[in-house]
Amino acid sequence: MKKLLLSLSLLALAACGGDKGASNAPEPPATPEPPVTAAESGDAPQVPAIVEFVWHQKAEGFTEEALWSHADYWSNVAGEADWGLMVATVMTPRIANDNFDFLWVMAWPSQEARDNAWADWGANHEPGWLELTQNTFTYSAEHAYGFAPSPGRPASARNTSGSSVVEFIFCEYKEGKGEADRKAFEAMHAGFMDSFEAEVGATSYWWTVMTPLFELTDQNTPDYMWTNFWATDAEREAGYAAYGESAHAAKAMEDADCQDPALFDSRVIYLPQA
Repeated sequence: MKKLLLSLSLLALAACGGDKGASNAPEPPATPEPPVTAAESGDAPQVPAIVEFVWHQKAEGFTEEALWSHADYWSNVAGEADWGLMVATVMTPRIANDNFDFLWVMAWPSQEARDNAWADWGANHEPGWLELTQNTFTYSAEHAYGFAPSPGRPASARNTSGSSVVEFIFCEYKEGKGEADRKAFEAMHAGFMDSFEAEVGATSYWWTVMTPLFELTDQNTPDYMWTNFWATDAEREAGYAAYGESAHAAKAMEDADCQDPALFDSRVIYLPQA
């Protein structure tokens, strides 16, 4: 399990920086709001069927400017190919990882859309992409990991910056515990957020629980990956300070064995055109 958490610490939207500064990077589109519920929209829930994380390694010629330039190129390809992609992001871990330097994350409406997109990519786009990016980064589809998301309470304030702070927590249920216990905790957590925001005002915080769509052969596969989203570190710190004093904080430890949170800076690179 620990090996997975060190290697899979996955999810959201990479921060700008690098030798030439953020001014050389294209502006990210606004961060998408969490998926709405059927009750809020009047239609079917806009929830991805799959969120997929692909490991990427930096090459010798890597620069932030080159990364965002290539991401912009890829975004145009995705739009013209009309894969049905719901959103894509680049996510960078704050603690160095031996297995990847950053993650390319894609949200798909269905398994069929995902499979068709990968097939089109391999047949029509990948050879040119590999040549274009060979001095900047490398990747392998062998290390693409899919999760099924189940969003919790939506954010009450929209994050329009295009960037966010994302936290992944891998958990395994304790003996005798399961999904019903986790959902009970989520209901308590939603109530806590209602009370918290009644005092401090609306926040951009929301969460989703992601279930792995893969099985690991050499270790236990986590039961779920709890994923938190904030617009800023200050918002995260304020939320955790209040959560630490809440009545329901201990319940999470009673229901599951969870690893330490893995923090990522995340940046949107693709949204479908309206």
